Amino acid sequence: METVVFARVTPKQKIDLVTLLQESNYIVGMTGDGVNDAPAIKKADIGIAMGLRGTQVAQEVSDMVLKDDSFTSIVVAIKQGRIIFENIKKFVAYLLSCNLSELFVVAFSSVLNLHFALVPLQILFINLVTDVLPALALGVTEGNDLIMKDKPRNPDTPILDNKQWRAIFTYAAVITFCVLGAVFASHYLYHQTELWNPQLCNNILFFTLVFSQLWHVFNMASAKVAFFKSEVVKNKYVWYALAVCIVLVSTVYFIQPLRNILSIYAMSAGDWIISLGFSFLSC
Repeated sequence: METVVFARVTPKQKIDLVTLLQESNYIVGMTGDGVNDAPAIKKADIGIAMGLRGTQVAQEVSDMVLKDDSFTSIVVAIKQGRIIFENIKKFVAYLLSCNLSELFVVAFSSVLNLHFALVPLQILFINLVTDVLPALALGVTEGNDLIMKDKPRNPDTPILDNKQWRAIFTYAAVITFCVLGAVFASHYLYHQTELWNPQLCNNILFFTLVFSQLWHVFNMASAKVAFFKSEVVKNKYVWYALAVCIVLVSTVYFIQPLRNILSIYAMSAGDWIISLGFSFLSC
């Protein structure tokens, strides 16, 4: 269909136009204000009615009502909807990959019969503190400058497609590799003359996983823009969440009663360098 403008069309013709576009795999938005527009508004993928001069029938069958009757509000609504949907994907992908990495760490420690593993309270601390705050911050991320250049999304497309599922498993595998690698690097590079210390290994495992998951939030940035200009890096709430998490982790480490509860012990500067270094490698 190459015609750009149709004039003096009947309600039946409006429905036919909407149907033709849908059959051509277009996502159709229909804007109207009268009773004669109602069938096409209902048929369209997104029905839009005028809120000031639109009829009650048109408003009832529509998906969106413009309270100011301004067409520019449609663009604002589309942009906001895309941002919300992208934030939902970021939120879900971040939490799934973080929790999957914890599952992998616990599974590998058990299957390989390693002499170190996370204790239940440490896992609970990670899930309640270092997982939740960055994920919530991702939920209020502003969209990048290119979000309105994307094509409309097929309504049948799931929140996470196969590509995103592969990315989630890849992120989880990389975090797991870096976390376990930090423990072995600490022993073979820094404590090679000593016997295995399960308590030290547990702490390196714990802190490397914590910081790996904190830095992992930046992996949720869009690949379409430069990293330092991405919506995640420019999100002040992400930085607030990271700051709060670091303060909480530091509080647990330096206050002896809390340290005892989470089975945490003092680590040397070398162990901290290894732990933080491997956590950055996971990004």
